[in-house]
Amino acid sequence: MFIKRLLNPKRWPSIVVFGMVLIGVFFLSGVIVSLVTHLMGSREVFAAAKQAALPWLFLWRWACYAGLIVAWLRVWKPRVLKHLAKDRDGGEAARGRLKRLEILTLIAMAGIELFNTIDWLGGDT
Repeated sequence: MFIKRLLNPKRWPSIVVFGMVLIGVFFLSGVIVSLVTHLMGSREVFAAAKQAALPWLFLWRWACYAGLIVAWLRVWKPRVLKHLAKDRDGGEAARGRLKRLEILTLIAMAGIELFNTIDWLGGDT
């Protein structure tokens, strides 16, 4: 029974899933940067190519943000709110937490863009 639970990711605590995804993203990013640096020949060439691609990466990120926001507002949020309405209190407490989570997500996105703007304007590369 314990082995079945251990092997089923749906039963893992949220913090474990978050940690594993975060580690996986960092690992994958490192592998990609290492591979691209190796293929381009040096870190300087990679940094120059990255600097030249920053406007396009900016547009790509905003297209991804827009897609996620539209999907959240049109598809996922109505489903979540319908599910929350089944709670004992009608989902009142959960809706408050959901609102805070939405605000924190927007702050995180703004922070990411702030750091990318600093990089784009010639900050640390």
